[in-house]
Amino acid sequence: MKIHIITNFTGAFTSYFDSSIMRIAREKGLFEPLFYNLGDYSLQAQHRVDDKPYGGGAGALIEIEPMYRAITSIDPENTMKKIYLWPRGERLKQAKIEQLSKEFQDQDILILCWHYEGVDHRVFEMFIFEQYSIGDFVVSSGELAAMVFIDAVVRLIPGVVWNNKSLHEESFSEALEGKPEYPQYTRPADFMGYKVPEVLLSGDPKKINEWRKHAG
Repeated sequence: MKIHIITNFTGAFTSYFDSSIMRIAREKGLFEPLFYNLGDYSLQAQHRVDDKPYGGGAGALIEIEPMYRAITSIDPENTMKKIYLWPRGERLKQAKIEQLSKEFQDQDILILCWHYEGVDHRVFEMFIFEQYSIGDFVVSSGELAAMVFIDAVVRLIPGVVWNNKSLHEESFSEALEGKPEYPQYTRPADFMGYKVPEVLLSGDPKKINEWRKHAG
């Protein structure tokens, strides 16, 4: 899976993609992130990519020209699936993430990261974007939303997580009927009087599964 990321802050991704599961996915050749600095496609002095919105309002918008130049340079045939994450998009759920992870595995994906107050809306008139939201809350940049989205999709690629059972039985999965995962415990069984539920120490799989079904 190749993911082409257009951003004004390429360094925001570095430490996360060099750690843990994302690092493993890259080392196994299952995931390759490619970064493009939007400022490199700007014709403005000092590589600026933003300007004030027409009609007034707070903040600034990313201009259409550097976005157009970046997208057509990266995807000249206009064949890549393009993703944009913002509040007006379809709210993501685990079932959708699972679907997208399967669809993306043999594709080149392009993600456009917003910043400031967003982007000039004409980019959606010129290119077809699948638009998603990671939730009804506000973060400081599209880079954060992109990292959440990429992590959720990449971790489901077969071979990234060594124990596939942990993916099968996790929060919001079909195995748990879309519910959050049940509480879990590890050693010691008694810590300062706080004890692990007896049923989990019983060794009875039927009783344990029944407890987990209702404990979530």
